[in-house]
Amino acid sequence: MNIVITGSTKGIGYALAKEFLSYGDNLVISSRTEEKVNLVVEELQGKYPECKVIGIVCDVTKGDDLANLATEAKENLGKIDIWINNAGTVGPKRGELVNTSDEDFKEVVETNTMGVLMGSREALKIMIAQEEGHLFNMAGWGSDGRPSPSVAAYGATKASIPQLTKTLVKETEGMGVGIHDLSPGMVLTDLLLSHADKDAFKIFNILAEKPETVVKKLVPKIRKIKGTGKSIKFLTRRGVMWRFMTARRRKNRFFDEDNAL
Repeated sequence: MNIVITGSTKGIGYALAKEFLSYGDNLVISSRTEEKVNLVVEELQGKYPECKVIGIVCDVTKGDDLANLATEAKENLGKIDIWINNAGTVGPKRGELVNTSDEDFKEVVETNTMGVLMGSREALKIMIAQEEGHLFNMAGWGSDGRPSPSVAAYGATKASIPQLTKTLVKETEGMGVGIHDLSPGMVLTDLLLSHADKDAFKIFNILAEKPETVVKKLVPKIRKIKGTGKSIKFLTRRGVMWRFMTARRRKNRFFDEDNAL
């Protein structure tokens, strides 16, 4: 299969990339930094020489970059089977909305909302033309309607993902294209840990997982997806409830009383 993942030189995107390669898939990785892209391509190509690994510099806040990402992916791979809009940010710092600057709002919205909209547009142009392919948009804190105190902008952008999925399902009806949500849950990455408070680390011990653990469950489901309008989740509501019921087993699983990893 041929896979495109935005924001895939670190965190959950990087873990997804490695897991797809372990299945023998071809891959386009991307990030804003050319040096980082080149380093990751060299590393992954060395580990998976039988796969094609393409690296493309892409800032998802720029429509031209995303258009180039789609064009280069099509030219190098022939077709795109799966496109994952993974790139996202909580912003440079957490805090109450009344203390958040215009620039901080702009960074979150341009990455998480505009990036997903423009990335979806470019992916769908190709998938509609080839009459196949699956687009995944990354859900997150706020996607299920729960409040997201200290990261209001992030939560607001993620709350839009399920609505966008429903809209794109209607717009692509009968075109052979699948539109889906991807929910990794709490993943121990910089995105989750940045500026987290003391109470948050206790929750991380209960609900969070390392990226490598999460992708081993997600990727097989992504590769086998059929139809459209599906939601792939690492943890179901029942799974979350079970973890809280058995929370004592997970005390200090990742973090001790001093929040040390």
